[in-house]
Amino acid sequence: MKLRITWRGSVGFNTSDEVSALLCLPLISQKQSSTGGPDWTCVIIGLTSGYVAMYTESGLVLLSQLFEEEPVLSLKCRTLSSGVNGVVSPDMGEELVILYPRSITTIDGFSLFQTLRGCRNQVAKAAASGGESVNVPPLGYKKWGLIDQGMVKDCATPGVMPPYLYDHMAHSSLAKGFNHVVSSGAPATSVLMTVGRVPFVGFLTAQEGSAPPFVADVARLYASKLKDALVSAASGWLFGRAKTKEVDSSKMKPKIELATPLPYRWSIPDKKRIGVSVSVSLGRRLAVVTDDFGRVTLIDVHRCVGLRMWKGYREANCGWLEVEGEWGGTKRLVAFLLIYAPRRGLLEVWTPQQGPRVAAFNVPKQSRLIYTPHTMLGVNSVRGVRCKVFPVIFITPDGLISEVSIPFHLALGGKTSKRARDLHLVKTLKTHLRNGNEEEVLATMCEIKTAGVRKQAVLTLIMSQHLTVPLLQGLLDHFLSLYVVVDDTQDEEGAQNLDHESRLLGQQLLRLKQLLHLYTALTQLHKVREASPDPDDQDLVIELAKLLVLTPHETGEVLTSCEHNGYSNYLNTCTKKVTFLEVAQNISVGSFIRCWDVCVGTLAKTDGASVLPVELKEDIPSEKKLKLGEFLYGWAWHGESVKSFRTAIKTSGTNPESLLHVALIHWSLSPHPDTVAALHFGTIVHTLSSLAGDKVLCDISEQSQWWTAVRDKLIASTQPYHAFIAALLCRGSHATLEAQSHSRRQSNIKKAKDTEESEVEAKTQTADGYSSLNDWEGLSMEMVEWNLVLWQVECLMPLNQLLSLLPPNGSERRPKLEVSAKALLDKGKGYVAELVANWFIGSGLSLSTVEKLLEQQDTYRKSKEREEAMDVDNGREILAGDDEKMTVDVEEPDEEDATSEEIKKLLRRVGAKFPHSVAGDSVFTNMAWELAAAWHKTPDDVSMLFQALCHIDKIKNSHIRHGVSLMIWETWVSQCVRAASDLMEKVGRLPKDRLCRRDLGLGEHSLAPMFQAGLGLLEQIMEANVVCEVEKPLVLSADRFWMGQEGSPALVELTIMQKMTCYDLVYQHYQLVSVLYLTAQHNLKNIRPLSCFDGKGRSVLFKSLTTSWTVGGYTDPAVSKARMALLCRVITAAITSLPDIAGPSQGLMVRFPGTSSSPSCKWVPSFTTWGNSTNIRQAIDLGRAWGLTLDVLNRHHICELYTSGFDSAAEEVLPIVNDGPLLGSQLVLLAGQRLHHHLLNSPRTAHHLALTSPTITEWVKSCDTGSLRCPTVPLEQTLMLLTRALNLLSESSQEYKMATALYETLSAFVRDQSSSCT
Repeated sequence: MKLRITWRGSVGFNTSDEVSALLCLPLISQKQSSTGGPDWTCVIIGLTSGYVAMYTESGLVLLSQLFEEEPVLSLKCRTLSSGVNGVVSPDMGEELVILYPRSITTIDGFSLFQTLRGCRNQVAKAAASGGESVNVPPLGYKKWGLIDQGMVKDCATPGVMPPYLYDHMAHSSLAKGFNHVVSSGAPATSVLMTVGRVPFVGFLTAQEGSAPPFVADVARLYASKLKDALVSAASGWLFGRAKTKEVDSSKMKPKIELATPLPYRWSIPDKKRIGVSVSVSLGRRLAVVTDDFGRVTLIDVHRCVGLRMWKGYREANCGWLEVEGEWGGTKRLVAFLLIYAPRRGLLEVWTPQQGPRVAAFNVPKQSRLIYTPHTMLGVNSVRGVRCKVFPVIFITPDGLISEVSIPFHLALGGKTSKRARDLHLVKTLKTHLRNGNEEEVLATMCEIKTAGVRKQAVLTLIMSQHLTVPLLQGLLDHFLSLYVVVDDTQDEEGAQNLDHESRLLGQQLLRLKQLLHLYTALTQLHKVREASPDPDDQDLVIELAKLLVLTPHETGEVLTSCEHNGYSNYLNTCTKKVTFLEVAQNISVGSFIRCWDVCVGTLAKTDGASVLPVELKEDIPSEKKLKLGEFLYGWAWHGESVKSFRTAIKTSGTNPESLLHVALIHWSLSPHPDTVAALHFGTIVHTLSSLAGDKVLCDISEQSQWWTAVRDKLIASTQPYHAFIAALLCRGSHATLEAQSHSRRQSNIKKAKDTEESEVEAKTQTADGYSSLNDWEGLSMEMVEWNLVLWQVECLMPLNQLLSLLPPNGSERRPKLEVSAKALLDKGKGYVAELVANWFIGSGLSLSTVEKLLEQQDTYRKSKEREEAMDVDNGREILAGDDEKMTVDVEEPDEEDATSEEIKKLLRRVGAKFPHSVAGDSVFTNMAWELAAAWHKTPDDVSMLFQALCHIDKIKNSHIRHGVSLMIWETWVSQCVRAASDLMEKVGRLPKDRLCRRDLGLGEHSLAPMFQAGLGLLEQIMEANVVCEVEKPLVLSADRFWMGQEGSPALVELTIMQKMTCYDLVYQHYQLVSVLYLTAQHNLKNIRPLSCFDGKGRSVLFKSLTTSWTVGGYTDPAVSKARMALLCRVITAAITSLPDIAGPSQGLMVRFPGTSSSPSCKWVPSFTTWGNSTNIRQAIDLGRAWGLTLDVLNRHHICELYTSGFDSAAEEVLPIVNDGPLLGSQLVLLAGQRLHHHLLNSPRTAHHLALTSPTITEWVKSCDTGSLRCPTVPLEQTLMLLTRALNLLSESSQEYKMATALYETLSAFVRDQSSSCT
């Protein structure tokens, strides 16, 4: 960087002016784009004439002002700096300090900042327009007089100091005496510090604000002013007034304000010593003073005392530098003192108060150390800005400007100085790691001296994301020779010299070396690109057969079973292969090493071995473990790679058991395994098992902990085919190692190594050259356990295939139903049925299709059981592979789509392993339960509850149907019905939607369907209750998979274990739910549902349905009245909701559920015409159950039908009425109402009135037509109505005579109407 001159010129106001002080003051920018940077720099010059002039960088004069007619000694500015926080108030104002020989002038920084910005703008405008410069008003300032100073050289303003109450009270008592009253509040004071002679260092204090004056001081002030006024008046009266002379304003000097005298409060007297300069630290707490004796004195500004003195520094330059660092968990600021001794050419760094010299540099003798304690003017006006400044710079004679940088750890001292220094170097190490400077990282590591901190630094290096192989190798090359003893002859001496921390560090470095070698070897394996072997190669099949200890024919059958079972398509689409290009190359050496527990807190016993054990961490995330598995085992398989892998694993010291578990995870995520993949994984298993040594083998009556952990992983796997292949390989590896161990024990120790392979081959080969574990009898506990795991995983394969199938016409969402053998064993006997039920629900298949598939499966299962029974009687065995042949003999071919055929085949395979779990009743029971549970989660979706009812209806066994219905009612439905009943009883009507959602969790329009579903559930319970009395209890058998296993019972078992319900109590609840349903369906108001039940009936509501209870004989008349009123309102509402008659000849054809036009499931809700008729039937059935007079309800029903114009429907109900005369009188009244409406609205009213007798006319006019819902009815229908009434009435009754007269009148109307039409 080169410096250039921006302006050159002369300054001053006369020829004798000289520059006596100079200050460059940058002004902070207030622009958004350059916040925190300087806007421009103001150059302030002090002259010997006393003027202070301010210039821009280009030499333009902004303003000048005379404060004192003496030379300006120094210019200093105080701004807010980074060291202020925590020492003085952050609201400390900025100010410019001007030192004169007899006074100190201070200018407020904020007003100066605004004035300079305004002057610069005005000067720029004047220069652009060519006008004259603008006059600026003088600056406001404070002026303090130095009345007790002999000679002043320099000054400083530390600013406002915090008040200390004790110091204030002690000073007041000493200065004003014992009897003086001292104020309790200590005022804040501004401190001015001067250096010179007599005194050497002086401290002046000025109180901020104004204190209340005493009465005596006020009186003395006014007396002095009054005296001056009287003397002036008397002199003018006696000697006359002097004439004023006009003076040229241009020749007048500026008025200079007198300085306010400010005495010294404290001082450091030294008559012979002259202070030359003073430098205050950035924190404003410490200061250093240089003198003419070559001393540097440290001053405590707060206490006004000297703390320390250095000698031998003539003409020294001093400066302060604050360094921020962290120690003890908190951030701290440390101040360093810099002293430059120009005569010695030495730059020193000291910790000022009690610390030593921490650094020294040889520099040129004619250099200069410049200390600028201020930052930028205007920092207080811009909040939240930290200025990047250089408080100390060093300038050499050749013009080189250098920045002084001091590390924080140099301030740490004491007994633990080495450790503290090393801890700070660790932080420096992190910075270098982030910057990627490997040379600096190694250099910093070499500077760390203590073993404990070196260990921490190594851990920091491991945890860094920037760790590379060369960096780690350089670290090991430097430190291994220091902490790891290589020569055995030096083992004892080295062990005595190394402490515990050093030994731990040595073992940590040795583990890092082992892991680095393993990482390098695996990287080389991944880089090898050889042609992949052909999976169909017969030699590979033979190699795999040796690993499996099976014949090549059996090995081929195992490999091809994937295609035969339909696994290939599923595995290729659902199992994602994590390739090396995606993952393995992305794993860095740091990520690889962080997977292992390198930093162990205890020393490992080596026992003379050069390889230390390395354990895998237990808390590795799953994603990272997948990447580690791909890096460890994702290399291409060939002969040389296997040998290299074995050597690398053996020398790495890694735990083979942990490696095997990672290999199992990697294997479970591989795609469809072929011969090469199986051989690759089998080789890894055999290699790791052989490296484990004695951990693998055990006594024949015991189980190996090694293989037990592997079996636990396999039965917990959700990939059954991969687990099956892995179990075969592990079983074969165990058999091989067991045979080798047995061979070594039987042979001679000397000849064991030479004859091992021949003996093993002789042991394992038979006459045809191969042996198979399938032909061996499991004599050891390990082989028994392996055979059991193989059978369990094999049972899981068809089930997993079924759960992974998604019908093309089914639901768009794929049900995530993953299952493992461990899950089946843990969750009990009913888990398979639950899984199949959930799959059917999510598949989107219709209920009829599911019913057909399950019926076919039940038929197939029963026929197979019969054939097995016959084969057992004949002494024959049926193999599991003959299932397909049996299906041809049992079932006739039917026409089904490909999906149904595939599901049927999968169900048969699952049924071969779990025959009782996929039975029709078991699956329907679980489907109904799952649907009811889904409704409970989303109560607004009542369709799920109706679907559950439809599935319950398909259950054939009455005990199961009764139990599952009872469980659904008791668990979920009864609670919702009870809450709804209480709410309706409280409000007396159907609650509003807001209340329903607040108390019930479902909407207002979902109440009626929910009640209807509850009715269906109670009907199922009552129907099953009746059938269960004659049907034998069902005896369930568990599938073979759970033989000898204890766990939770299946859902079907729970349904059978339910107690038998009380029919009367169930019917009592049925009546209540019917009342709630009818009330909600027709939105009846002013209805209290519980008012229809007496006290005895209410007491048993919502109790367990298995409670014994009998219906009482007596009913309260008030209750009967409420019941009758409710049923009549229901009938009225049901008929009112029927559609109106569109034409004069239309009638209503009533249909009931169960006919050909009804829905496929009787539990599906419907609110059509026949649905309303069902409500009427329910009302009449309720009346029959309550013992009410049904004739009243039937008559009300008939009258409502006639009122609504449904004459044909009313005629169908007429025969069931017992009280004919009463009904006839009601029908006559209806006929009169219709005739009245006809006379009012007929165009031939006058002619018809002429045909009507006066008696009939008067009676008809008294009939009210407002109750008729459909008054416009053809006269022929009304005539037919009168005919029905005449048949019901007695001839001797008065109504009969009135009906006869009406009949004659209507007949005349009909004849007249027909004649008028013709």
